[in-house]
Amino acid sequence: MATNGRMSVVEDLVKYLDTSMNKLNRIWTEIGIVDYQRKERAQTAMLHLQNLLEDMVQEEEALKHQITKRIEKYTQEVKSLCSELEIPQFEPCGKLSMLQCEKDLRAKVDSLSGEKQERLKTLKMLKDQDQLLCDAMCLTPYYIPTGSTPSNDQLKALEQHVNSLKTEKEKRFAEFVSKKKQIVELFHEIDRNPQSDFECDVICEEDTTFLLSTENMKSLKVLLTELEEQKEDMQKEVCALWDRITCLWDRLEISEAERSHFRKDKSGIKPALLETLKAEISRCEKLKFDNIQRFVEGMRKEIVEWWDKCFYSREQREQFTSYYNENYTEALLDEHDREVQKLKKYYDGHQHLFESLEKWDSYFRQMIEMERKANDPNRFNNRGGKLLQEEKARKKVLKDLPKIEEDLKETVLKWEAEHGCPFLVEGVALDDFIQRQWTAYEEQKVKEKEQRHKAKARLMEEEMIYGSKPSTPAKKRFLTTPTKTPSKLRKLDDGSCSRISVQLNDTTKTPMSCSKIQHSSVFASPSMRAPMSASKYTPGCKTTRRRSLRGNRKVLTERNMGPPPSALFSHTTVSSHGHSVPATPNDVSMASMGTYQDFESGIQMNSTLTYRRKPPL
Repeated sequence: MATNGRMSVVEDLVKYLDTSMNKLNRIWTEIGIVDYQRKERAQTAMLHLQNLLEDMVQEEEALKHQITKRIEKYTQEVKSLCSELEIPQFEPCGKLSMLQCEKDLRAKVDSLSGEKQERLKTLKMLKDQDQLLCDAMCLTPYYIPTGSTPSNDQLKALEQHVNSLKTEKEKRFAEFVSKKKQIVELFHEIDRNPQSDFECDVICEEDTTFLLSTENMKSLKVLLTELEEQKEDMQKEVCALWDRITCLWDRLEISEAERSHFRKDKSGIKPALLETLKAEISRCEKLKFDNIQRFVEGMRKEIVEWWDKCFYSREQREQFTSYYNENYTEALLDEHDREVQKLKKYYDGHQHLFESLEKWDSYFRQMIEMERKANDPNRFNNRGGKLLQEEKARKKVLKDLPKIEEDLKETVLKWEAEHGCPFLVEGVALDDFIQRQWTAYEEQKVKEKEQRHKAKARLMEEEMIYGSKPSTPAKKRFLTTPTKTPSKLRKLDDGSCSRISVQLNDTTKTPMSCSKIQHSSVFASPSMRAPMSASKYTPGCKTTRRRSLRGNRKVLTERNMGPPPSALFSHTTVSSHGHSVPATPNDVSMASMGTYQDFESGIQMNSTLTYRRKPPL
């Protein structure tokens, strides 16, 4: 197709040249130019045409050469930029014309140059931030070769580095602010002023001006630790001084008013307070030597408390012979003081063991106390759910006590394995001590059971002799309305007396035949018995009431005069034949109940009192 176009141009050019030459020849003819001149002129025209074409060819050749150079230049720039930017090389398509290739290469160069400038701009921004952060924390900036274009990986790494520095700076600044606050508070609490330049920088300067270097942060941490240790030491010293003062006060029996007056405005741990406490200790020490006897007695009470806390046995306590020395001297005071310190040291060295042991002992004593309450017959008189609460508490103690005992044994075994020596409780091993406590508890239960049996047997014996006490309270007995009429009560009473007379005159009965009388109350219940002389009672009848009162006075007169000697029973079992049989220890005779007149008088007086208090409706 290109060939056809070229041939068309040649044909057009030949045609145009032919036409032009014809026109020239015609002009030359008209002018009258001879043939050789025409030939020269034709050659001149051809020379001009040839020169023109050659000039055109040269110009096009020059243009081609320029395009080729630009292509080479752009190709080199693209290659260089791809290398700097660390991206794959650009390869233009081989089928493109020189102009299209030049255009593509020029566009690629512009694109890569813009990317390079963007990377350099980003690099500069990140390096500036990195430099500021490194200066604030005294760190080395991130290294990127100068004069080179950073790659995407380098820029990404630099950005991550800058972000990590920002996070680290924020963390250090927050840590600095927090520790500075604590340091300022500690300086105030211990009443201390800044002593070094670093302390002045921390306390007095602005927060933003503090250099957050690694060394400064370490120094800040060291300063805070130093102040905390100083505060802790001062607190321990103050606590020790207060303990010493309290101990001296207790031993000197200082009044609570004087103690409160001294404690007023004495809080904190400042050096001024330490001096004040030391002065008070000196004053109390002086008073101590002026009151040695009272002081020693106070220390002896404290020693006994420590003995109890440490579970010392009697033998261990008796080893301190100075406890029984009555010669009160400074040497004796020092011996007691050393004993107190020794006991305190021993308790502090085994505090976790003693706390576990005290817990077990507390639960053990609670169990004993709850068992005692459970066996108390009066526990049912409680109201408000107290009995249920006690039962729940008792079950909890019985459930927790074995676990506490097992934990205590494991703790002691572990301690003995670590120290290679036994742990003694009241001079014996822990297992022996616990076994001894349980044995004493079981023996005490057996002893209490025997005492209850003895008391029950004694009560039964007294009831067999004197009669049992009514189970109904007296107040309720006298307020109860009789269920029978007075006439029926009198008949019932006469029948009861007749049965008793038959039993006393019956010769065929053995002494045990009186068991119904022996095991019941001698006096009848007021709600069931009426006076012997009582007749039918009519409510509101004064005559009947006066007769009752006269009968009561008669009975009281007879009781005060006493029965005749012939009416008394001997301490033997009575039979209808009048024979006396010696009573055995297990038998209780009717004679132990008194005379029959006493029995009858008691019934009458008891019934009269009942009817006087509340007549039947």
